[in-house]
Amino acid sequence: MGIKKYILFLAVFVFTDIHAEEKFLSISGELFDEETKEVLTNFQVKVVQDRLDSSIAVFAKSKFQVWAPANRRTTIYFIKQGYVTKQVYIDASYIPSIAFKQKQAIELEIIMTAESKVGRRNFSKPIMTAQYDAQQNAFNVATAEEVFISAVPENYNPPFPAPVDTYKGAQPTTNTLALTVDYNQSKTKSSSEFTRIIQGILFADMNYCFFNERTNDANKILAQLKAIDASAWGNLKNFDSPEYGKIIMRTINREQSIDTLFALGAYVETSRLIFENFTSDSKVLVHLKKLKDVLNTYFPVNLKSGQSEFVIALKEFVAPISELETKYTESLRTKSNFEMDDDPIFLDLKAKNLAIYSQMIL
Repeated sequence: MGIKKYILFLAVFVFTDIHAEEKFLSISGELFDEETKEVLTNFQVKVVQDRLDSSIAVFAKSKFQVWAPANRRTTIYFIKQGYVTKQVYIDASYIPSIAFKQKQAIELEIIMTAESKVGRRNFSKPIMTAQYDAQQNAFNVATAEEVFISAVPENYNPPFPAPVDTYKGAQPTTNTLALTVDYNQSKTKSSSEFTRIIQGILFADMNYCFFNERTNDANKILAQLKAIDASAWGNLKNFDSPEYGKIIMRTINREQSIDTLFALGAYVETSRLIFENFTSDSKVLVHLKKLKDVLNTYFPVNLKSGQSEFVIALKEFVAPISELETKYTESLRTKSNFEMDDDPIFLDLKAKNLAIYSQMIL
């Protein structure tokens, strides 16, 4: 009889001790929609320990709380229908005795990305990692950098070169030209048909800043792009030099301009700056011929009404550009006087380009 009591007491003791260890680390917080910033409800949290043991908890309300044991590695998956599953990795594989003197806790804000807004981001790895810091006697959480996967085919050539290279070919002669600092906020929302066009306009301005070694101004424009579409621009760190900026811009141009509306938006702003002040008539014509060639080969597919109007307005440039080319060539042949900045055809193109630009910023 005494032996049975002893065994029973021992079993209860062991169970209590294991239970206390299982309750070592509290992980709690809320889930938020990446775009709307609204708190999410009705989601699941899956806890996997050492890639072996797992459990799933369902949370109807916004707040969640799960527990992780000491001396194990834990991966927590946040699952909600219509959203990409996110994961957090917690390394508690070695915990010193000091850690047990008080309960450990981690508070998290998990930003959930709708499946329709994934873009080129890869969420196969943890978005956060947590490790124990003995000096603080607490777990430190670090946010991992998002990994982007290129969706651009290897043989893809952008419809236009990067704007920084375009400026090199038709250099504006002053670095004091006004850049886009204001734009139509409603047209930059993800649901708007003009958001990619406006991003192209800002991208061209950012390139212009690097071309004229205005790195601080370029970073201000980068902040605008991040505010418009964090999924496309949020992984870019602030630039520290014009040279580095130029290199990165060529890569980004290749990734972004697979959307021709973005490329055409960049061209609208590049043209606006070049039309204001340029080095020579011949360089402006080279710039215009690039646009004409793309517009002649670009066949819009599944565009919304506003996007179609934008492309149609640009296609109206084709005939005047050809006429301007002929006029310029003839002036060279006859050695007659020709001033681009005073030519009515050029002035009409300049006005049309400014009108398109103004629709995006008003």
